Amino acid sequence: MGGTATCPRCDGAVRAPSIWHSSATCAVHGEVVPLQPPQPADAEHLAWVARHSDVPVWLPWPLPDGWLVTGTRCVRDGKHEAQAVVVAASGPHHGTGGSPVADLLLVSEQPGTGLGAHLAGLDDVDPGEGLVTGRPAARPHADGAATPLWPVPSAEDRAVLVGEAGGVWLWALLWPATAGVTLLDDLHLIDLRDPGHELDVPCGALSPRVAWSAPPSALRA
Repeated sequence: MGGTATCPRCDGAVRAPSIWHSSATCAVHGEVVPLQPPQPADAEHLAWVARHSDVPVWLPWPLPDGWLVTGTRCVRDGKHEAQAVVVAASGPHHGTGGSPVADLLLVSEQPGTGLGAHLAGLDDVDPGEGLVTGRPAARPHADGAATPLWPVPSAEDRAVLVGEAGGVWLWALLWPATAGVTLLDDLHLIDLRDPGHELDVPCGALSPRVAWSAPPSALRA
């Protein structure tokens, strides 16, 4: 799939490396490892992402009934393995909220990357100590360990939570917001980089959520 790489911190255009800059450059944030365009998910692509990632590639497994993996995005370039990976999943939503479909983005990223914070509408690159305090809102299991996730202020149509798993940040964004805590508490996440995860993963069409269908600025509303 074609598309243009962008800045992970603002989704703005980046300039290609040059004799003056060894990395892609954002006019606002300087040198960055770029965010690559969304890619539809299939078994071959998921295996490729897992081979080329420096962060966990989290997959809910088993997937909730009726759910499909519906796309990926990576923060990487020819000199860096993935510094952040987004895995999208979509499936039936039986709760309130109007939509019959629920969407989940799992964002795994190195500290300082800024992608999760950008999607959450935060002004910094990381959640900060003040955000991950108090009572967690959900505790999915990542690699067998209960992983506390704390709520992040967001737009009313979605839920955003953040925590730490595998030594890096784990962000979860869900649409609609009513799909949030119950779904996350029931999830078991596996890291596709680990040996032995040669799975027959059901995949669907690319979700518009992985292409940031709503501008991140709306999250500040």
